[in-house]
Amino acid sequence: MTILAHRDADASASEPVPAAKTAATAPTIGPKSPKIREFACRFEQEHIDMYLKPRTAQKYRSTLRLYILPALGDRRLDEVSTADVQRLHNSLKTMPCAANYVRCVLSVMYSKAEQWELTTCRNPVTVVKRFKERAVERFLNPDERQALERVLADAEHIPSGQTGHIGREAIWAVRLLILTGMRRDEVRDLRWEMVDWRQGTLRLPESKTGKRDIVVSDEVMELLGKIAAAKGKPKRGLVVCSSQGKRLWSLCRSWKHARRLAGLPDVRLHDLRHSVASDAIMDGVPLEVVGKMLGHKNYRTTQRYAHIADHALRDAVNRTSKTIMQAGRSGSKRTSRARSSRPR
Repeated sequence: MTILAHRDADASASEPVPAAKTAATAPTIGPKSPKIREFACRFEQEHIDMYLKPRTAQKYRSTLRLYILPALGDRRLDEVSTADVQRLHNSLKTMPCAANYVRCVLSVMYSKAEQWELTTCRNPVTVVKRFKERAVERFLNPDERQALERVLADAEHIPSGQTGHIGREAIWAVRLLILTGMRRDEVRDLRWEMVDWRQGTLRLPESKTGKRDIVVSDEVMELLGKIAAAKGKPKRGLVVCSSQGKRLWSLCRSWKHARRLAGLPDVRLHDLRHSVASDAIMDGVPLEVVGKMLGHKNYRTTQRYAHIADHALRDAVNRTSKTIMQAGRSGSKRTSRARSSRPR
């Protein structure tokens, strides 16, 4: 009887268990996605460090440290919803530029997470709308340009250590910014190897928008010739630099000093670029050409100056109308005089 019981037990053990019961008792669980904080480390190493330019990389890291990680760092990628992103975005409403940058960085992070097969969820940033940003534009008027020029001209003859002195390298850099509308770092990184003396062109192998050729004026080429002569006509190295031949990190400090002396406390270095665009448009240069002058990759970037073009157009229309009216009045007077001089 004991033998039969053992046989029955062996038989029941060998019988297959129905598939439905197996599924019910042993559910399949996929791997969990990493937490935002963990993923951010890989994101920094494999994307930020590898593909972004230094200033952009710095902004990405700052955005992660100040906003994204404190709010979402302990959440897993798959756990973050659109509502979570919207709440974070809304919390920064008073800083629309920062809020939109948070949105940008998060969106790139989720795109990379999907590319690296770390998540299968939909990008929660997609439907979150950007805040409208108020473009900060400041243009130098003729009086302000004259005040700045006086400061720079006087500074060239004031010895170091005395009030009003500005280093010659900083003066050259500011003059290049005034005349070209180049970005600050484009001037600080400009090398003699990039100057095409024959074509009057600066050939930048790298800029904010990639490789860029800048066609410059005769005045700019004359200034570059003056700088080259003062430095012994070098063939290589930075055009403007520190006393050790390094990047001119003191430029911003020198500019603050110059603008204070000129009575322009609210003018940034970047506003010199805006001023070049404004002056070009007021001289009748089309927006498309202005965009090429400034190296805009996207035409929409140049559209910020459209209102200046509208003012220039209105001024042109008014001048044309006055010319037409004056011509008409002059013609009427001549006709009246001719009629009155006819014999009766």
